[in-house]
Amino acid sequence: MFTKTKFTIEPGHGMGSYSPGHILWLACALLAIVILGRIYRDSEEGRRRLIRRILAALTLIDELYKDIVPIVTGQWDWAFLPLHICSISIFAVVLHAVTESDKVAEFLYAVTLPTAIMALAFPNWTAVLPCCNYESIHSFSVHILLVIYPSMLLFGGFQPSFARLRYSIVPFGMLAAVAVIANERLGTNFFFLNGGESGNPLGFIERYVGGWYVLAFPVIAAACWLPMYLLPRHFRRKRVV
Repeated sequence: MFTKTKFTIEPGHGMGSYSPGHILWLACALLAIVILGRIYRDSEEGRRRLIRRILAALTLIDELYKDIVPIVTGQWDWAFLPLHICSISIFAVVLHAVTESDKVAEFLYAVTLPTAIMALAFPNWTAVLPCCNYESIHSFSVHILLVIYPSMLLFGGFQPSFARLRYSIVPFGMLAAVAVIANERLGTNFFFLNGGESGNPLGFIERYVGGWYVLAFPVIAAACWLPMYLLPRHFRRKRVV
């Protein structure tokens, strides 16, 4: 049961969303964000760089662990390719840890942070996987790491910039195009372009509008980005005044 994937596990073992196990994971995530955020905020730059690189390494190892288990156990599926938004974000974390680029940090803030939070709030794996399962543990831990990293940058004083947002939109669009091609050729569902899946708000929207649900993507993005960029700008102006 521990090494089964969501594609091979027998029905009826799902832990369920907002079950005690799910809530415990969310509580651990919140605690880790606050503790690591404060440690990062109070650290000098050399220690901050070390923390960033350790977290990036842990995130990459977590993703490799997710791939190694199904390969070793003969359960590999094309859906394990790192073409979901959060899988791509893992490489963005590593890239930022190496380059310390503000443009990459903007991608982590604008794309990685909201998508990882939504994945934790509306996990699609809890419907089929139990709490003590390797893929379930990975799905929680990697998304928590993806929330911690950009949150930590905010604790450290990173200032989101609406002018840099285009550096997130352009690569996001290019990656979405790659996902479309992969979905057509491999029968996968990267970026949830072929269906919202259970537990995901997109699945709820799809139930009422069918294939048109993909039009909700820019609406959801706008609903996330407006407060994410307007509120920090408002508070900065307020501090200046």
